[in-house]
Amino acid sequence: MRFKTSIRNVSTFIKLTSCLVSIGKIAWLRLDEEEIRFTLMPDQGVQVFANLAIQTLFDSYIITSANSNIINLEVPLSALHRALRSCASASDATLRLTKRASDNTPILCLTVTTTTNTLVTQEIPVRVLSAASVANIKEPTCPEPDVHIILPALHTLRAVVERFNKLDASRIAIAANMNGEFKMRLDGNDSVKVESIWTGLTNPLLDPEQVPGGVENHPSTTREKAAFAWVRVDGKEWGRVLKVGGISRRVVACFCEDHALVLYVYLTDEEDEHSAVLTYYLSSFVI
Repeated sequence: MRFKTSIRNVSTFIKLTSCLVSIGKIAWLRLDEEEIRFTLMPDQGVQVFANLAIQTLFDSYIITSANSNIINLEVPLSALHRALRSCASASDATLRLTKRASDNTPILCLTVTTTTNTLVTQEIPVRVLSAASVANIKEPTCPEPDVHIILPALHTLRAVVERFNKLDASRIAIAANMNGEFKMRLDGNDSVKVESIWTGLTNPLLDPEQVPGGVENHPSTTREKAAFAWVRVDGKEWGRVLKVGGISRRVVACFCEDHALVLYVYLTDEEDEHSAVLTYYLSSFVI
């Protein structure tokens, strides 16, 4: 088993781990010859699935294993994030999978060359996972969305959510329609009535090749354009999700009414947007 790579985009890697560490402590990292995947599936709360093309983060990428050149690791996100921050201004940084000499513990070893040509090494303890132990980890199954919309700037949404949370917003109701409208309001707080509305947003076109049953039969096509689809989420969790605004190029929100909110966060430009996508799943409170 061998993994070694140069880090070509340290700033993006740092921002990515910053977003992930706000959601959970441990991630499943899957490395193969095609892409990098980070998966967070806590017992409760937001689930995150990040699929990135190798060139989004790495260069001179080498991977071999008896499992079809796939390596599965359990990675402590805080330790990874701290180590990456140490190489923010480095002239060169490499990452490799090895074992600590003192106790044979598997580690990701981050070696940094500073601008003064000093070598700095950081060790991130990891656990190597068998293929069988991760075979059943899959993204949740959701119904086709009732509404899909490109969200406004996430820093704007986050500022509103922070104000909501100061008003004791244990839940926030979020809605959108196929007429380019999006809104959020406090939910479950009868003493305070607050709502924010955005208009003139974009409802992206569906790709006919990706729609089973045809675009004309899709829920977002058959419903009234002005009809809002609602989900209700935990206010603090929603605020943590919006931290991804620091690295997102655009975010498409899919509303499965009273079931889940699914966010597709694109980290690269539209012509190459599918090379780096984070998917967030937030289950809706049942009313």
